[in-house]
Amino acid sequence: MDTDRLNRWLTLVANVGVIAGIVFLGFELRQNTELMRSQSRTEMSQDVVSLLTLNVSDARYLDAIDRGLLGEELTELEQVQFRRTYNAWIWHWNNLAYQHRVGLYDDAEYSLQIDIVRDDISRLPGLKRHWCNHSRRNASRSLIEAIEGSSDGSFCTP
Repeated sequence: MDTDRLNRWLTLVANVGVIAGIVFLGFELRQNTELMRSQSRTEMSQDVVSLLTLNVSDARYLDAIDRGLLGEELTELEQVQFRRTYNAWIWHWNNLAYQHRVGLYDDAEYSLQIDIVRDDISRLPGLKRHWCNHSRRNASRSLIEAIEGSSDGSFCTP
């Protein structure tokens, strides 16, 4: 009789230990997810800072980018600079869409970023032309839908 009672107590203690282990594992997983979100956010911030400070001391480069955004005529070299600059931004925006899709980027912040991108593309003729003629080909479907509202191409139709 005593061994039966001892076995029941040991089984109860073992079950409590398993439950405590599962709770601890859930806590650890949650902390890991938060850490991944923080790390993703930090890396994206570093990417943006790098893109924003790229060639910041080169007045001719900045002038070419500004004229390109407005849809003004660019030399062949300036067109290459403009395309490369905004292709880098497209890759950043693709990463942003991916991070959001897999749950590593906050909904509210993602919406704010996409609203800014959509507004810039809509109001800057050179950027819209670049998006519709070049960058859109390199964009993920989720990024296209976030910026354009759909992926049917009507955003780029005059």
